[in-house]
Amino acid sequence: MLPRIVAPIALAALVSLPFSAEAGTIDEFTDDQSVLIPLGPPTPDSRNDTAPLGGFLVANRTILLDRLVGFGIASVDSNLTQAGRLSFNTGAGVVAAATVVYTDFAGGTLDVTDAGASEFVEVFARSDLDATIRVSFQSAGSLSFFDFALNGTGTGLGDPYQFLNVNFAGLVGDADLTAVDTILLDIFGPPSLDLQIDVLRTVKTPIPEPGTLALLGLGVAALATRRSTR
Repeated sequence: MLPRIVAPIALAALVSLPFSAEAGTIDEFTDDQSVLIPLGPPTPDSRNDTAPLGGFLVANRTILLDRLVGFGIASVDSNLTQAGRLSFNTGAGVVAAATVVYTDFAGGTLDVTDAGASEFVEVFARSDLDATIRVSFQSAGSLSFFDFALNGTGTGLGDPYQFLNVNFAGLVGDADLTAVDTILLDIFGPPSLDLQIDVLRTVKTPIPEPGTLALLGLGVAALATRRSTR
C-alpha cells in the first residue's frame, strides 16, 4: 500500500519544483512586437523593428528578418501568434533567417553569469522541422556562441517544447560574460518552417520544464504501482 501513497506524493513534489534555480531571464516574449515580409517580390528582402522591453530585461529588442528564397510570406512576432512565445513562420518554399538582438542594457553592459549565480544558458523551443537556434553573447567586440539543434517534432496543440541548454564553459569564443553589451538569438532552418521559442534565460542548474517533470512523476508512479502489484 505504501508505494501507492508515495507515487502521488513524488509526482506532486516533482511538478511543484520551480522552473529553474536562480534563473536570470533574458526574454519570456511577453512584449508585443512583429516583423512581416509580405507575399511577392523582391527576394532577397529584409525587414526589421526595434522596441523597448518592459519585462525582466531592461533593454531594446530588435527583430531582423531576411527572406532568402521564395516569394511567400515570412514573419516573426513576439506575444502575438501565441501569448508568451516568439513565433517564426515561413510560407511554402520560403527560406528565411531571423535574428533577435538585445542591446542598450541598463548600466551599459549585462553580467549574464548573475555574479556567478548562473552557469548555463537555456532555451525552450519547438518546431515542425529540424532547425538551428544560435545564442551569442558579445562583449567589446569578442563573441561567444552555441548552436542548439532543434528536432522537428511539431508545433501543434500538445506538442512538447524541447529543453536545450549548455554550460557557459561549452560556448565557442572568448567574450567576457560579465560585461555583455549585445545578446543575439539567431534562427536558421529549411523552407516552410514553423518554430516557436518559449523562453531564453540563464540558470545555475538546469531543471526540466513542468511537462518533463510531469512525465518523470508519471514514471515514478508507474514504477511504484508495478512494485506494489508484485
